[in-house]
Amino acid sequence: MKQANIFLLVFVGGILWGATSRKECSVSDFANIAYSTHDPKERHERIIGWLDESGSVCTKEQLATIYNNLAQAVGTADTIAIRTKIEKLYEKAK
Repeated sequence: MKQANIFLLVFVGGILWGATSRKECSVSDFANIAYSTHDPKERHERIIGWLDESGSVCTKEQLATIYNNLAQAVGTADTIAIRTKIEKLYEKAK
């Protein structure tokens, strides 16, 4: 019985922690994805995924840094879809 209560406490705590954990905007994480993914199609997908997951918590400064370095960082995976997504995030950012 005691083990079941401990398990339940840990399980519920894990769910609550996951639900309340904050996303973070790390420009270095963005750059790491961009520079470490060789295949352009995969790089594009991973960049879009990162923007979907973390872009909403980025500041205008962080988004401007990302946008201004897209050509160098993303290379041939740079598309209008990525640029548009960043522009929309920038409009909503604080």
